[in-house]
Amino acid sequence: MAEHPSDLRTPLGRVRFLGAARTGTTDAWFIHVTSIALIPLTVGFVWLILDLLRKDYNGVRAELARPIPAILLLAFVLAGIVHMELGMRSIIVDYINGQSRAWALAANTLFAALLAVACVYATLRIAFT
Repeated sequence: MAEHPSDLRTPLGRVRFLGAARTGTTDAWFIHVTSIALIPLTVGFVWLILDLLRKDYNGVRAELARPIPAILLLAFVLAGIVHMELGMRSIIVDYINGQSRAWALAANTLFAALLAVACVYATLRIAFT
């Protein structure tokens, strides 16, 4: 195996096929897994929304009080938020350098966490009241 002068990996890292940060493959797999999970969840979500469009407010509350629609909605929202956070993390790591990268990563994680909490709270509030 010929070594390239621009290759920054250690010999052990080359054998294990690990990049310099050792996390890129894991993030890529999580992005792929969430995107595959979002395919059936999106179909179910669209079906649920089309069903809810025909109902008034009380009908929507009654429908979301049932466990299957509420779980479907929560699974779709949470998988989408995880997928969004991982994708934005990948973009931030690729295109932002220096001290601003740490701030951007922190802001990305905070935004995703706040969005997840707000969506879960809203869904559970509708489901249980």
